[in-house]
Amino acid sequence: MTENVVVVTGVDPRAALDTLQALHEAGSLELRAAAVVRRDADGHLSLDHEAGDAVSFAERHPRLGAVVTLLLGPLDTLLFGNQLVSLFGASERTAEELAVGQVAQAVPAGGEALIADVDEPDPGLLDAKLAGATLTRRPYSEVEKELGNGSV
Repeated sequence: MTENVVVVTGVDPRAALDTLQALHEAGSLELRAAAVVRRDADGHLSLDHEAGDAVSFAERHPRLGAVVTLLLGPLDTLLFGNQLVSLFGASERTAEELAVGQVAQAVPAGGEALIADVDEPDPGLLDAKLAGATLTRRPYSEVEKELGNGSV
């Protein structure tokens, strides 16, 4: 099994969530947590009303909640501003090389996406089930390492 943070764009995020839940129920993958998010034209990310606020989501789903909470800042600030510097210090890698930066960039300005924490034995299965969607995967271990505490 491969544990990933997956961002699904290009399709209705609620339909993508239904697909992930069906795969979970069938035992084809483990869906640990998911959130539908919106990014406005200014780059600010917000959770779908069904996910609740960031604090309650993070309490229910601490692993994915840590990632989503980080992403709640504006995209340009996350990638180029003080949040990135304070979180990652003087990293040798560019924002585009960072796993968290790649997750942030996958959510389009003015669009919606599904962000999920999944453990999948075969990533090709999800790709096939969500044909027409764009899936961005980052190994959860890389995201966790960047968040810096190992117990996200």
